[in-house]
Amino acid sequence: MRPSLRPSALPALTLLTLPLHAATNDPLVEPASGAQSLHALRSGFVLSSATFDGAHESCESVRHAPIGVMGDHVHGAGEWMLSLRYMRMNMEPNRSGTTDLTPEQVLAQGYMVTPLEMTMDMWMLGGMYAPTDGLTLMLMVPYVTKSMSHRTGGGVEFETETSGFGDLGVSALVPFWQEGVHRAHANLGLSVPTGSVTERGATPMSSDAKLPYPMQLGSGTWDLVPGVTYAGQRDRWAWGAQVSYRLRTGENSEDYRLGDVFDATAWGDVRVAGDFGASLRLDYSDWDDVHGADPELNPMMVPTADPELRGGQRLDLLFGADWAPHAGAAAGQRLALEFGLPVYQDLDGPQLATDWVATIGWQAAF
Repeated sequence: MRPSLRPSALPALTLLTLPLHAATNDPLVEPASGAQSLHALRSGFVLSSATFDGAHESCESVRHAPIGVMGDHVHGAGEWMLSLRYMRMNMEPNRSGTTDLTPEQVLAQGYMVTPLEMTMDMWMLGGMYAPTDGLTLMLMVPYVTKSMSHRTGGGVEFETETSGFGDLGVSALVPFWQEGVHRAHANLGLSVPTGSVTERGATPMSSDAKLPYPMQLGSGTWDLVPGVTYAGQRDRWAWGAQVSYRLRTGENSEDYRLGDVFDATAWGDVRVAGDFGASLRLDYSDWDDVHGADPELNPMMVPTADPELRGGQRLDLLFGADWAPHAGAAAGQRLALEFGLPVYQDLDGPQLATDWVATIGWQAAF
């Protein structure tokens, strides 16, 4: 089931299409509707054999999306790409709806503990390989470290930490349309439940407490992640958009499943000087509450243990820069960074709000 988008989300989704239309006068396939995307896929696959037979550009000539976007491009037959990304997200303060809350306001709602701040660090090792022009395979291996600080009603502060491998990402990228400076492909993703959902830690109440949902390292479920990516480029300019949906399946071993996630992003990029570029991106996410509940978690102990306080929506504005040399010893490689701030958040809270997110990465094509 697709997450129910709140009415306030609709203007944000409309904004995401603006960079596409501003960058070109050519008609575009709108990604906002599932029915339209499916229609584009059906039409595109019929045309793919004629459109892509021998028409692939080298990976080095195709401009990449900002480093925070995954699965943004395909490769020609026999091409490889390796990547390494580091991402940090900082979350504070607590928020309910669009209103920030102090720790005292959270505790006044009857909770024994309130979260204060959370950081998440993730290293992502990626690999891509194209056995044919019409298929690119992608593997993403994440290693995650999480830290959350808390305060009890009695004023005692403490911290919990977890670290380990997250859920493995496997994807097939299938090009289905190319016309002039425009191209598009389907993202057919699968999330493999390799991340732990049984993490425990020491708290003032227990030396071996089950940690709440945000501190776990994976989903515990096999998740389907379909999507569509569009990109275009002309001279110094490049632009694109991607829409994806993370569909959770079944329940995990702890009797719950995380909420589905809808994500839409759009970006623009310009080569500002030689091999250096700058980008601007909007990213919108809408995610559901947890379905079911972990029987070891007491929802009145801390808001992060309440499965009905995990949903929300957010719109981020992200600024990026990259260096992608086309000659010399570093040709075919790329160094990039991106920094983003939320411009809108509406959370089922009390829930920690995102403060900022940053990504830095390296990519090399072979």
